[in-house]
Amino acid sequence: MPKSRRRLRPKGRRNTTSRGPLALDRMFDLAGRQGLSAPAPRVLHHYTTWAGAEGILASRQFWATAHECTNDEAELATADAIVIEVAKELRASASGTPLKVLDSFIDRYSQVQITESVTACLVCFSVARDDEQQWKKYADDGFGICLTLRTLDEPAPNLPSTALCKVDYSESSWRNGIRGAFEQFCAQLSRVESCRRNLDLGLSALHRIAAFWCITAKRAEWADEQEYRHVTLVPRSSNLLQSRVAGGRTIEYLPVFLRRDRKRIALAELLIGPNRDAEKTRQDLQRLLADNGYEDGSIEYPTIAASARPSWRSLA
Repeated sequence: MPKSRRRLRPKGRRNTTSRGPLALDRMFDLAGRQGLSAPAPRVLHHYTTWAGAEGILASRQFWATAHECTNDEAELATADAIVIEVAKELRASASGTPLKVLDSFIDRYSQVQITESVTACLVCFSVARDDEQQWKKYADDGFGICLTLRTLDEPAPNLPSTALCKVDYSESSWRNGIRGAFEQFCAQLSRVESCRRNLDLGLSALHRIAAFWCITAKRAEWADEQEYRHVTLVPRSSNLLQSRVAGGRTIEYLPVFLRRDRKRIALAELLIGPNRDAEKTRQDLQRLLADNGYEDGSIEYPTIAASARPSWRSLA
């Protein structure tokens, strides 16, 4: 690549006050979400119905469910009190731009939370393989399929406000994580001037950071699910969400690709539900993979196995 002509800049501290709004917004988000980026497990499991598995393999997409449509009534609200406590603790020693943003955040958090302007859309995974309770809750009472995905070392799709988060079931751990994220955010915020544009960007970013951390916090009663979440924050004004009816409820969701360029999903295993006819389902899965371009021997092609759980219903 030919070299371009550039003016030499003096070495030293980089001036961020001249960055454009988009650059500043990304900088704030990155600072606040770095703590969420814990190493992903080698594989992640997704329990679903047979129809769900067919749709995922055919479309190469997952349906990320809007947070208000999940089965946890406390979704996103579990850690609210800790968010405010940490913000108040940091405000006590803050000054300049961080102080102003923290003041606004604390004053407005209960009235203008992030969920008023964005929808958190979730695809849920687990590190628990062949888990009886998840077969019952999420895979058609054992008549479904568990898709095991490889976590590949490759660039993720270039989506804004997206992260893979490990769900945390410990209140003390939430507090430490939120404090670390807010401290990183304030360190970045202290490097910019207190103009209205930067204050608005900082406040918006702090709300998004709080939302990501609230998304990772669940009550201890859910701990057996050992959950990881692929999270995307979608502006409510974007009209990106779709809807479907399930169990008499309208469910909003966002179709998402987990690999760039809409590549096939990298599967490690397809696990057949304990209440299905294993041999017939194995043949059906082989046909389903072939019909959707999965080639035996490729990194996307899975092994097919039957659940070791005993059946508790008539086989299908």
